[in-house]
Amino acid sequence: MQKRLFLSAILLAVGLSVAAMSTLDSLFTMLDADMAQSARFRELHEQCIDSLKAVRPMTKALQVRIAREYQYYQSDSAHVWYLRLINDEEPYRTQAYIGLVQLTSSIGKYGDGIALIPLAGEIPDSLRVDWIEAVWRIHNEAMAASTTPQLREQLAASVRLYYDSLLHEMDRQAPGNTAIRLRRNILAAIDADNIPRALQINDSILARVPVWSHRYAIEAYNRATLYERLGKEREYLEWLTRSAIADVRCGIMDNGSSWLVAKECYASGDLERAFRYSDYSLTNASFFNAPTRFIQTYSLGHEIANSYEQQLHQSSVRLTIALVALAIVAVIMVIGVFFSLRQNRRLHAMNREITTMNEELRAINRQLKETDKVKEQYICRYLEVYSDYIRRLTTMARKAGEKDPAGFMDREMDNFYRSFDDTFLSLYGTFVDDFNALVKPEARLAPKPGERMTIEMRIFALILLGITSSAKIAELLCYSPNTISNYRVKMKNASLGDRESFEQRIREIGRK
Repeated sequence: MQKRLFLSAILLAVGLSVAAMSTLDSLFTMLDADMAQSARFRELHEQCIDSLKAVRPMTKALQVRIAREYQYYQSDSAHVWYLRLINDEEPYRTQAYIGLVQLTSSIGKYGDGIALIPLAGEIPDSLRVDWIEAVWRIHNEAMAASTTPQLREQLAASVRLYYDSLLHEMDRQAPGNTAIRLRRNILAAIDADNIPRALQINDSILARVPVWSHRYAIEAYNRATLYERLGKEREYLEWLTRSAIADVRCGIMDNGSSWLVAKECYASGDLERAFRYSDYSLTNASFFNAPTRFIQTYSLGHEIANSYEQQLHQSSVRLTIALVALAIVAVIMVIGVFFSLRQNRRLHAMNREITTMNEELRAINRQLKETDKVKEQYICRYLEVYSDYIRRLTTMARKAGEKDPAGFMDREMDNFYRSFDDTFLSLYGTFVDDFNALVKPEARLAPKPGERMTIEMRIFALILLGITSSAKIAELLCYSPNTISNYRVKMKNASLGDRESFEQRIREIGRK
Protein backbone atom coordinates (compact mmCIF):
# COMPACT_ATOMS: atom_id res chain seq x y z
CA MET A 1 0.00 0.00 0.00
CA GLN A 2 2.91 2.34 0.69
CA LYS A 3 4.13 1.86 -2.88
CA ARG A 4 0.64 2.70 -4.12
CA LEU A 5 0.69 5.92 -2.13
CA PHE A 6 4.19 6.68 -3.45
CA LEU A 7 3.00 6.15 -7.03
CA SER A 8 0.01 8.40 -6.42
CA ALA A 9 2.18 11.15 -4.94
CA ILE A 10 4.65 11.01 -7.83
CA LEU A 11 1.94 11.11 -10.48
CA LEU A 12 0.01 13.83 -8.68
CA ALA A 13 3.10 16.03 -8.40
CA VAL A 14 4.05 15.73 -12.03
CA GLY A 15 0.49 15.59 -13.31
CA LEU A 16 -0.92 18.80 -11.90
CA SER A 17 0.89 20.69 -14.60
CA VAL A 18 -1.23 19.01 -17.29
CA ALA A 19 -4.25 21.11 -16.41
CA ALA A 20 -2.15 24.26 -16.61
CA MET A 21 -0.92 23.56 -20.11
CA SER A 22 -2.72 25.59 -22.75
CA THR A 23 -0.69 25.20 -25.91
CA LEU A 24 -0.37 22.19 -28.13
CA ASP A 25 3.40 22.59 -28.44
CA SER A 26 3.75 22.52 -24.65
CA LEU A 27 1.60 19.40 -24.45
CA PHE A 28 3.66 17.70 -27.15
CA THR A 29 6.83 18.57 -25.23
CA MET A 30 5.37 17.06 -22.07
CA LEU A 31 4.20 13.92 -23.89
CA ASP A 32 7.64 13.46 -25.46
CA ALA A 33 9.32 13.80 -22.06
CA ASP A 34 6.89 11.35 -20.42
CA MET A 35 7.25 8.78 -23.19
CA ALA A 36 11.01 8.94 -22.68
CA GLN A 37 10.34 7.96 -19.04
CA SER A 38 7.60 5.41 -19.84
CA ALA A 39 9.70 2.49 -18.58
CA ARG A 40 9.83 4.15 -15.15
CA PHE A 41 6.05 4.73 -15.08
CA ARG A 42 5.49 1.12 -16.12
CA GLU A 43 7.83 -0.02 -13.34
CA LEU A 44 5.82 2.01 -10.80
CA HIS A 45 2.59 0.42 -12.05
CA GLU A 46 4.06 -3.05 -11.63
CA GLN A 47 5.31 -2.15 -8.14
CA CYS A 48 1.78 -1.07 -7.28
CA ILE A 49 0.36 -4.40 -8.43
CA ASP A 50 3.07 -6.34 -6.59
CA SER A 51 2.34 -4.42 -3.38
CA LEU A 52 -1.37 -5.32 -3.69
CA LYS A 53 -0.52 -8.98 -4.23
CA ALA A 54 1.62 -8.95 -1.08
CA VAL A 55 -1.26 -7.81 1.17
CA ARG A 56 -2.56 -10.45 3.57
CA PRO A 57 -5.21 -11.60 3.94
CA MET A 58 -6.04 -11.61 0.23
CA THR A 59 -9.68 -10.51 0.26
CA LYS A 60 -12.15 -10.66 -2.63
CA ALA A 61 -12.22 -6.84 -2.81
CA LEU A 62 -8.44 -6.86 -3.14
CA GLN A 63 -8.64 -9.42 -5.96
CA VAL A 64 -11.09 -7.17 -7.83
CA ARG A 65 -8.71 -4.26 -7.42
CA ILE A 66 -5.76 -6.29 -8.75
CA ALA A 67 -7.82 -7.37 -11.74
CA ARG A 68 -8.72 -3.73 -12.47
CA GLU A 69 -5.04 -2.71 -12.25
CA TYR A 70 -4.32 -5.32 -14.90
CA GLN A 71 -7.36 -4.46 -17.06
CA TYR A 72 -5.67 -1.69 -19.05
CA TYR A 73 -2.14 -2.98 -18.47
CA GLN A 74 -1.97 -6.68 -19.41
CA SER A 75 -5.12 -8.32 -20.73
CA ASP A 76 -4.14 -11.96 -20.08
CA SER A 77 -3.40 -11.30 -16.40
CA ALA A 78 -6.64 -9.33 -15.98
CA HIS A 79 -8.59 -12.22 -17.52
CA VAL A 80 -7.03 -14.70 -15.06
CA TRP A 81 -7.87 -12.59 -12.01
CA TYR A 82 -11.46 -11.96 -13.13
CA LEU A 83 -12.04 -15.66 -13.74
CA ARG A 84 -11.16 -16.36 -10.10
CA LEU A 85 -14.16 -14.28 -9.03
CA ILE A 86 -17.04 -15.25 -11.36
CA ASN A 87 -18.28 -17.98 -9.02
CA ASP A 88 -17.98 -15.94 -5.80
CA GLU A 89 -20.64 -14.10 -3.87
CA GLU A 90 -21.97 -10.67 -4.77
CA PRO A 91 -20.89 -8.02 -5.52
CA TYR A 92 -17.60 -9.64 -6.56
CA ARG A 93 -19.17 -12.02 -9.08
CA THR A 94 -20.91 -9.19 -10.97
CA GLN A 95 -17.80 -7.00 -10.78
CA ALA A 96 -15.88 -9.84 -12.41
CA TYR A 97 -18.46 -10.17 -15.21
CA ILE A 98 -18.41 -6.40 -15.82
CA GLY A 99 -14.63 -6.47 -15.99
CA LEU A 100 -14.61 -9.44 -18.39
CA VAL A 101 -17.14 -7.81 -20.73
CA GLN A 102 -15.12 -4.58 -20.73
CA LEU A 103 -11.90 -6.51 -21.27
CA THR A 104 -13.19 -8.56 -24.21
CA SER A 105 -14.45 -5.33 -25.74
CA SER A 106 -10.98 -3.77 -25.37
CA ILE A 107 -9.17 -6.66 -27.03
CA GLY A 108 -11.75 -7.07 -29.81
CA LYS A 109 -13.19 -10.45 -28.73
CA TYR A 110 -16.78 -9.22 -29.00
CA GLY A 111 -18.35 -12.65 -29.44
CA ASP A 112 -16.74 -13.96 -26.24
CA GLY A 113 -17.92 -10.93 -24.33
CA ILE A 114 -21.50 -11.10 -25.60
CA ALA A 115 -21.58 -14.81 -24.73
CA LEU A 116 -20.88 -13.90 -21.08
CA ILE A 117 -23.99 -11.72 -20.78
CA PRO A 118 -26.61 -14.44 -20.13
CA LEU A 119 -24.25 -16.12 -17.63
CA ALA A 120 -24.14 -13.11 -15.34
CA GLY A 121 -27.56 -13.80 -13.81
CA GLU A 122 -29.23 -11.30 -11.48
CA ILE A 123 -27.33 -8.02 -11.23
CA PRO A 124 -27.23 -6.16 -7.87
CA ASP A 125 -28.95 -2.78 -7.96
CA SER A 126 -25.73 -0.90 -7.11
CA LEU A 127 -23.98 -2.31 -10.21
CA ARG A 128 -26.79 -2.20 -12.74
CA VAL A 129 -25.67 1.06 -14.40
CA ASP A 130 -22.09 -0.19 -14.84
CA TRP A 131 -23.32 -3.58 -16.10
CA ILE A 132 -25.79 -2.20 -18.66
CA GLU A 133 -23.23 0.37 -19.85
CA ALA A 134 -20.60 -2.37 -20.39
CA VAL A 135 -23.13 -4.50 -22.31
CA TRP A 136 -24.25 -1.52 -24.41
CA ARG A 137 -20.68 -0.56 -25.29
CA ILE A 138 -19.59 -4.05 -26.37
CA HIS A 139 -22.62 -4.31 -28.68
CA ASN A 140 -21.88 -0.84 -30.05
CA GLU A 141 -18.22 -1.68 -30.77
CA ALA A 142 -19.15 -5.05 -32.23
CA MET A 143 -21.60 -3.29 -34.57
CA ALA A 144 -18.89 -0.83 -35.66
CA ALA A 145 -16.45 -3.69 -36.37
CA SER A 146 -18.96 -5.94 -38.17
CA THR A 147 -18.78 -6.28 -41.95
CA THR A 148 -21.99 -8.36 -42.32
CA PRO A 149 -25.12 -6.25 -42.98
CA GLN A 150 -27.51 -8.69 -41.31
CA LEU A 151 -25.33 -8.96 -38.18
CA ARG A 152 -24.91 -5.19 -38.07
CA GLU A 153 -28.70 -4.80 -38.14
CA GLN A 154 -29.14 -7.28 -35.27
CA LEU A 155 -26.42 -5.58 -33.24
CA ALA A 156 -27.95 -2.15 -33.92
CA ALA A 157 -31.24 -3.34 -32.47
CA SER A 158 -29.41 -4.58 -29.35
CA VAL A 159 -27.55 -1.26 -29.08
CA ARG A 160 -30.80 0.68 -29.07
CA LEU A 161 -32.37 -1.70 -26.54
CA TYR A 162 -29.45 -1.53 -24.11
CA TYR A 163 -29.08 2.22 -24.53
CA ASP A 164 -32.71 2.77 -23.60
CA SER A 165 -32.24 0.45 -20.60
CA LEU A 166 -29.14 2.40 -19.56
CA LEU A 167 -30.98 5.72 -19.69
CA HIS A 168 -33.90 4.27 -17.71
CA GLU A 169 -31.60 2.88 -15.01
CA MET A 170 -29.63 6.13 -14.84
CA ASP A 171 -32.87 8.13 -14.46
CA ARG A 172 -33.89 5.82 -11.63
CA GLN A 173 -30.61 6.19 -9.71
CA ALA A 174 -29.67 9.79 -10.65
CA PRO A 175 -31.49 11.58 -7.76
CA GLY A 176 -29.26 9.93 -5.16
CA ASN A 177 -26.04 9.57 -7.14
CA THR A 178 -24.20 12.66 -8.45
CA ALA A 179 -21.78 10.69 -10.63
CA ILE A 180 -24.58 8.83 -12.38
CA ARG A 181 -26.56 12.07 -12.75
CA LEU A 182 -23.62 13.72 -14.53
CA ARG A 183 -23.18 10.71 -16.83
CA ARG A 184 -26.92 10.77 -17.64
CA ASN A 185 -26.91 14.50 -18.33
CA ILE A 186 -23.98 14.34 -20.69
CA LEU A 187 -25.63 11.54 -22.68
CA ALA A 188 -28.81 13.62 -22.88
CA ALA A 189 -26.85 16.65 -24.09
CA ILE A 190 -25.12 14.59 -26.77
CA ASP A 191 -28.44 13.07 -27.87
CA ALA A 192 -29.82 16.61 -28.24
CA ASP A 193 -26.67 17.63 -30.15
CA ASN A 194 -26.08 20.28 -27.50
CA ILE A 195 -22.29 19.90 -27.46
CA PRO A 196 -21.58 23.15 -25.53
CA ARG A 197 -23.79 21.81 -22.73
CA ALA A 198 -21.98 18.46 -22.89
CA LEU A 199 -18.66 20.28 -22.53
CA GLN A 200 -19.94 22.09 -19.42
CA ILE A 201 -20.93 18.76 -17.84
CA ASN A 202 -17.58 17.29 -18.84
CA ASP A 203 -15.94 20.18 -16.94
CA SER A 204 -17.87 19.11 -13.83
CA ILE A 205 -16.78 15.50 -14.28
CA LEU A 206 -13.12 16.44 -14.78
CA ALA A 207 -13.22 18.57 -11.64
CA ARG A 208 -14.13 15.42 -9.67
CA VAL A 209 -11.35 13.29 -11.20
CA PRO A 210 -7.66 13.27 -10.07
CA VAL A 211 -5.55 14.58 -12.93
CA TRP A 212 -3.07 11.69 -12.66
CA SER A 213 -5.68 8.94 -12.86
CA HIS A 214 -6.73 6.66 -15.69
CA ARG A 215 -10.22 8.07 -15.25
CA TYR A 216 -8.83 11.48 -16.23
CA ALA A 217 -7.44 9.93 -19.42
CA ILE A 218 -10.89 8.54 -20.26
CA GLU A 219 -12.71 11.82 -19.58
CA ALA A 220 -10.07 13.81 -21.51
CA TYR A 221 -10.63 11.45 -24.43
CA ASN A 222 -14.40 11.97 -24.15
CA ARG A 223 -13.85 15.72 -24.20
CA ALA A 224 -11.72 15.37 -27.33
CA THR A 225 -14.57 13.57 -29.11
CA LEU A 226 -16.91 16.46 -28.21
CA TYR A 227 -14.52 18.98 -29.80
CA GLU A 228 -14.27 16.69 -32.82
CA ARG A 229 -18.04 16.92 -33.26
CA LEU A 230 -17.74 20.72 -33.17
CA GLY A 231 -15.04 20.60 -35.84
CA LYS A 232 -12.46 22.19 -33.53
CA GLU A 233 -9.41 20.27 -34.67
CA ARG A 234 -6.84 21.99 -32.44
CA GLU A 235 -8.85 21.49 -29.24
CA TYR A 236 -9.55 17.90 -30.32
CA LEU A 237 -5.81 17.20 -30.64
CA GLU A 238 -4.96 19.05 -27.40
CA TRP A 239 -7.33 16.90 -25.33
CA LEU A 240 -6.24 13.70 -27.06
CA THR A 241 -2.71 14.63 -26.06
CA ARG A 242 -3.77 15.27 -22.45
CA SER A 243 -5.41 11.86 -22.43
CA ALA A 244 -2.24 10.27 -23.82
CA ILE A 245 -0.11 12.00 -21.15
CA ALA A 246 -2.34 10.64 -18.38
CA ASP A 247 -2.13 7.13 -19.89
CA VAL A 248 1.67 7.26 -19.99
CA ARG A 249 1.94 8.48 -16.41
CA CYS A 250 -0.42 5.77 -15.16
CA GLY A 251 1.54 3.07 -16.97
CA ILE A 252 -1.47 2.19 -19.17
CA MET A 253 -0.69 -0.14 -22.08
CA ASP A 254 -4.10 0.01 -23.81
CA ASN A 255 -3.36 3.35 -25.53
CA GLY A 256 -6.15 4.57 -27.79
CA SER A 257 -5.26 8.23 -27.36
CA SER A 258 -1.57 8.05 -28.30
CA TRP A 259 -2.50 6.13 -31.46
CA LEU A 260 -5.00 8.83 -32.44
CA VAL A 261 -2.44 11.57 -31.70
CA ALA A 262 -0.03 9.77 -34.03
CA LYS A 263 -2.77 9.66 -36.66
CA GLU A 264 -3.39 13.42 -36.38
CA CYS A 265 0.32 14.22 -36.53
CA TYR A 266 0.61 12.09 -39.65
CA ALA A 267 -2.30 13.92 -41.26
CA SER A 268 -0.67 17.30 -40.49
CA GLY A 269 2.67 16.23 -41.98
CA ASP A 270 4.60 15.89 -38.69
CA LEU A 271 6.05 12.53 -39.69
CA GLU A 272 8.81 12.35 -37.09
CA ARG A 273 6.42 12.79 -34.17
CA ALA A 274 3.81 10.54 -35.82
CA PHE A 275 6.43 7.79 -36.21
CA ARG A 276 7.51 8.12 -32.57
CA TYR A 277 3.96 8.00 -31.19
CA SER A 278 2.81 5.14 -33.43
CA ASP A 279 5.89 3.09 -32.49
CA TYR A 280 5.13 3.68 -28.80
CA SER A 281 1.48 2.66 -29.29
CA LEU A 282 2.44 -0.46 -31.25
CA THR A 283 4.87 -1.59 -28.55
CA ASN A 284 2.21 -1.12 -25.86
CA ALA A 285 -0.48 -2.92 -27.90
CA SER A 286 1.83 -5.90 -28.22
CA PHE A 287 2.48 -5.92 -24.46
CA PHE A 288 -1.21 -5.48 -23.62
CA ASN A 289 -2.00 -8.34 -26.02
CA ALA A 290 -4.97 -6.81 -27.82
CA PRO A 291 -5.08 -8.28 -31.37
CA THR A 292 -7.57 -5.70 -32.65
CA ARG A 293 -5.62 -2.77 -31.23
CA PHE A 294 -2.35 -4.22 -32.52
CA ILE A 295 -3.68 -4.64 -36.07
CA GLN A 296 -5.19 -1.18 -35.99
CA THR A 297 -1.96 0.40 -34.75
CA TYR A 298 0.28 -1.69 -36.99
CA SER A 299 -1.59 -0.67 -40.14
CA LEU A 300 -1.16 3.04 -39.41
CA GLY A 301 2.37 2.56 -38.08
CA HIS A 302 3.46 0.79 -41.27
CA GLU A 303 2.08 3.62 -43.40
CA ILE A 304 3.76 6.24 -41.20
CA ALA A 305 7.07 4.35 -41.23
CA ASN A 306 7.08 4.25 -45.05
CA SER A 307 6.33 7.98 -45.28
CA TYR A 308 8.97 8.78 -42.65
CA GLU A 309 11.55 6.72 -44.53
CA GLN A 310 10.73 8.61 -47.73
CA GLN A 311 11.11 11.91 -45.89
CA LEU A 312 14.52 10.86 -44.56
CA HIS A 313 15.57 9.90 -48.08
CA GLN A 314 14.44 13.26 -49.43
CA SER A 315 16.34 15.01 -46.64
CA SER A 316 19.44 13.02 -47.56
CA VAL A 317 19.09 14.08 -51.19
CA ARG A 318 18.67 17.73 -50.17
CA LEU A 319 21.76 17.46 -47.95
CA THR A 320 23.79 16.08 -50.85
CA ILE A 321 22.65 18.93 -53.07
CA ALA A 322 23.56 21.41 -50.34
CA LEU A 323 27.05 19.93 -50.04
CA VAL A 324 27.57 20.16 -53.78
CA ALA A 325 26.39 23.77 -53.73
CA LEU A 326 28.77 24.47 -50.86
CA ALA A 327 31.65 23.03 -52.86
CA ILE A 328 30.75 25.30 -55.79
CA VAL A 329 30.67 28.30 -53.47
CA ALA A 330 34.09 27.33 -52.14
CA VAL A 331 35.49 27.29 -55.69
CA ILE A 332 33.97 30.71 -56.35
CA MET A 333 35.54 32.00 -53.16
CA VAL A 334 38.98 30.76 -54.26
CA ILE A 335 38.55 32.57 -57.55
CA GLY A 336 37.50 35.68 -55.62
CA VAL A 337 40.66 35.50 -53.53
CA PHE A 338 42.74 35.31 -56.69
CA PHE A 339 41.14 38.44 -58.11
CA SER A 340 41.41 40.25 -54.79
CA LEU A 341 45.18 39.88 -54.95
CA ARG A 342 45.11 42.05 -58.03
CA GLN A 343 43.75 44.85 -55.89
CA ASN A 344 47.08 45.11 -54.09
CA ARG A 345 48.34 47.52 -56.70
CA ARG A 346 45.68 49.99 -55.61
CA LEU A 347 46.94 49.77 -52.07
CA HIS A 348 50.32 51.25 -53.09
CA ALA A 349 48.61 54.53 -53.97
CA MET A 350 46.85 54.45 -50.63
CA ASN A 351 50.16 53.86 -48.86
CA ARG A 352 51.59 57.02 -50.41
CA GLU A 353 48.67 59.04 -49.05
CA ILE A 354 49.09 57.37 -45.68
CA THR A 355 52.72 58.50 -45.66
CA THR A 356 51.67 62.08 -46.35
CA MET A 357 49.09 61.99 -43.58
CA ASN A 358 51.59 60.49 -41.17
CA GLU A 359 53.95 63.37 -41.86
CA GLU A 360 51.18 65.81 -41.07
CA LEU A 361 50.41 63.99 -37.84
CA ARG A 362 54.07 63.91 -36.85
CA ALA A 363 54.31 67.66 -37.42
CA ILE A 364 51.28 68.22 -35.20
CA ASN A 365 52.72 65.87 -32.59
CA ARG A 366 56.04 67.80 -32.60
CA GLN A 367 54.18 71.06 -32.17
CA LEU A 368 52.23 69.64 -29.21
CA LYS A 369 55.45 68.64 -27.50
CA GLU A 370 57.20 71.98 -28.20
CA THR A 371 54.88 74.22 -26.26
CA ASP A 372 52.76 73.92 -23.18
CA LYS A 373 50.77 77.11 -23.76
CA VAL A 374 48.97 75.94 -26.90
CA LYS A 375 48.77 72.24 -26.06
CA GLU A 376 44.99 72.13 -25.90
CA GLN A 377 44.44 73.67 -29.37
CA TYR A 378 46.98 71.34 -30.93
CA ILE A 379 45.57 68.21 -29.29
CA CYS A 380 42.08 69.03 -30.52
CA ARG A 381 43.42 69.69 -34.01
CA TYR A 382 45.40 66.47 -33.76
CA LEU A 383 42.28 64.46 -32.88
CA GLU A 384 40.24 65.97 -35.70
CA VAL A 385 42.91 65.24 -38.29
CA TYR A 386 43.53 61.72 -37.04
CA SER A 387 39.79 60.86 -36.87
CA ASP A 388 39.27 62.21 -40.36
CA TYR A 389 42.35 60.31 -41.48
CA ILE A 390 40.94 57.01 -40.18
CA ARG A 391 37.58 57.56 -41.85
CA ARG A 392 39.26 58.41 -45.15
CA LEU A 393 41.46 55.33 -44.89
CA THR A 394 38.45 53.11 -44.18
CA THR A 395 36.58 54.54 -47.18
CA MET A 396 39.62 53.98 -49.42
CA ALA A 397 40.06 50.45 -48.08
CA ARG A 398 36.42 49.64 -48.88
CA LYS A 399 36.79 51.01 -52.42
CA ALA A 400 40.03 49.11 -52.88
CA GLY A 401 38.29 45.84 -52.11
CA GLU A 402 39.46 45.38 -48.53
CA LYS A 403 37.73 42.24 -47.19
CA ASP A 404 37.17 43.55 -43.70
CA PRO A 405 36.84 47.38 -43.66
CA ALA A 406 35.44 47.28 -40.10
CA GLY A 407 38.43 45.29 -38.89
CA PHE A 408 40.75 47.68 -40.73
CA MET A 409 39.13 50.61 -38.93
CA ASP A 410 39.42 48.84 -35.55
CA ARG A 411 43.15 48.36 -36.04
CA GLU A 412 43.65 51.98 -37.01
CA MET A 413 41.58 53.12 -34.01
CA ASP A 414 43.87 51.08 -31.73
CA ASN A 415 46.85 52.95 -33.19
CA PHE A 416 44.99 56.23 -32.72
CA TYR A 417 44.24 55.49 -29.06
CA ARG A 418 47.87 54.59 -28.35
CA SER A 419 49.10 57.76 -30.04
CA PHE A 420 46.54 59.87 -28.19
CA ASP A 421 47.44 58.30 -24.84
CA ASP A 422 51.15 58.85 -25.37
CA THR A 423 50.68 62.48 -26.45
CA PHE A 424 48.22 63.40 -23.73
CA LEU A 425 50.17 61.72 -20.93
CA SER A 426 53.35 63.44 -22.10
CA LEU A 427 51.57 66.66 -21.16
CA TYR A 428 49.62 65.42 -18.14
CA GLY A 429 51.85 62.72 -16.75
CA THR A 430 49.90 62.22 -13.51
CA PHE A 431 46.44 62.23 -15.09
CA VAL A 432 45.68 58.53 -14.46
CA ASP A 433 46.47 58.81 -10.73
CA ASP A 434 44.74 62.19 -10.44
CA PHE A 435 41.64 60.78 -12.17
CA ASN A 436 41.41 57.74 -9.88
CA ALA A 437 41.89 59.99 -6.83
CA LEU A 438 38.57 61.64 -7.66
CA VAL A 439 36.48 58.39 -7.67
CA LYS A 440 35.55 55.86 -5.05
CA PRO A 441 38.12 53.09 -4.45
CA GLU A 442 35.85 50.34 -5.84
CA ALA A 443 35.28 52.30 -9.05
CA ARG A 444 38.91 53.10 -9.83
CA LEU A 445 40.06 52.06 -13.29
CA ALA A 446 43.17 50.30 -14.54
CA PRO A 447 44.17 50.34 -18.23
CA LYS A 448 44.30 47.01 -20.04
CA PRO A 449 47.73 45.46 -20.75
CA GLY A 450 49.31 47.34 -23.65
CA GLU A 451 47.18 50.45 -23.05
CA ARG A 452 47.85 53.56 -20.97
CA MET A 453 44.28 54.81 -20.49
CA THR A 454 40.76 53.41 -20.48
CA ILE A 455 37.91 54.75 -22.62
CA GLU A 456 36.51 56.56 -19.55
CA MET A 457 39.87 58.27 -18.99
CA ARG A 458 40.05 59.35 -22.65
CA ILE A 459 36.55 60.88 -22.43
CA PHE A 460 37.45 62.91 -19.38
CA ALA A 461 40.85 63.79 -20.88
CA LEU A 462 38.93 65.50 -23.67
CA ILE A 463 36.72 67.23 -21.10
CA LEU A 464 39.91 68.46 -19.39
CA LEU A 465 40.94 69.92 -22.76
CA GLY A 466 37.69 71.84 -22.94
CA ILE A 467 35.65 69.54 -25.22
CA THR A 468 32.38 69.06 -23.28
CA SER A 469 29.94 68.06 -26.02
CA SER A 470 29.16 64.32 -25.95
CA ALA A 471 28.49 64.46 -29.70
CA LYS A 472 31.92 66.01 -30.35
CA ILE A 473 33.70 63.52 -28.08
CA ALA A 474 31.83 60.66 -29.80
CA GLU A 475 32.94 61.97 -33.19
CA LEU A 476 36.59 62.17 -32.13
CA LEU A 477 36.71 58.78 -30.38
CA CYS A 478 34.43 57.01 -32.92
CA TYR A 479 31.74 56.02 -30.39
CA SER A 480 28.03 56.80 -30.31
CA PRO A 481 26.89 59.90 -28.37
CA ASN A 482 24.71 57.66 -26.18
CA THR A 483 27.73 55.55 -25.20
CA ILE A 484 29.71 58.67 -24.26
CA SER A 485 26.81 60.00 -22.16
CA ASN A 486 26.48 56.66 -20.34
CA TYR A 487 30.20 56.66 -19.44
CA ARG A 488 29.97 60.23 -18.16
CA VAL A 489 26.98 59.42 -15.94
CA LYS A 490 28.68 56.25 -14.71
CA MET A 491 31.80 58.10 -13.52
CA LYS A 492 29.80 60.96 -11.99
CA ASN A 493 27.91 58.40 -9.92
CA ALA A 494 31.24 56.89 -8.79
CA SER A 495 32.82 60.23 -7.83
CA LEU A 496 34.01 61.15 -4.37
CA GLY A 497 32.08 64.13 -3.10
CA ASP A 498 29.49 66.11 -5.09
CA ARG A 499 28.76 64.35 -8.40
CA GLU A 500 27.74 67.62 -10.08
CA SER A 501 31.21 69.14 -9.54
CA PHE A 502 33.06 66.04 -10.76
CA GLU A 503 33.75 67.32 -14.29
CA GLN A 504 34.84 70.71 -12.95
CA ARG A 505 37.38 68.97 -10.70
CA ILE A 506 38.59 66.96 -13.75
CA ARG A 507 39.18 70.21 -15.65
CA GLU A 508 41.35 71.49 -12.78
CA ILE A 509 43.82 68.60 -13.07
CA GLY A 510 47.29 69.95 -13.95
CA ARG A 511 46.21 73.61 -13.69
CA LYS A 512 47.23 74.37 -10.12
